[in-house]
Amino acid sequence: MNQLSRIGGRVAKLLPLLASNRPGEVAAAAAAITRTLNDAGLDWHTLAAVVEAEAKRQAAPVFSFASLPPRTARKQIALLARWPELTAAQRARMEPMREWLHRKLPTERLPSECIAFLDDLWRRAFGGGA
Repeated sequence: MNQLSRIGGRVAKLLPLLASNRPGEVAAAAAAITRTLNDAGLDWHTLAAVVEAEAKRQAAPVFSFASLPPRTARKQIALLARWPELTAAQRARMEPMREWLHRKLPTERLPSECIAFLDDLWRRAFGGGA
């Protein structure tokens, strides 16, 4: 577990206090956040970088096999097949999909039931963003 995930809950509780209309409360909240970050070996720059990265992640289009051309879909299926938590049955179900895509035109896409299966596995393995 990285340091930021360990202190994230505490920082999340303190951040809204920065919006207080009481200057002393704002200063105390800023000091508490600084102490919390410093105790974890972090600083405000790290916190700002995490906020920026999360904003970019949320703005990214959601990944889906529905939009991938066959060659790219095959590569992503191969990547997904290396996910350690994948069961043997899931791997076995994915292989015919890769084979099916092998000789398809760039405009052809996987059937919707395959897309739903692969998208679900992708989200569990890598999250939903791009």
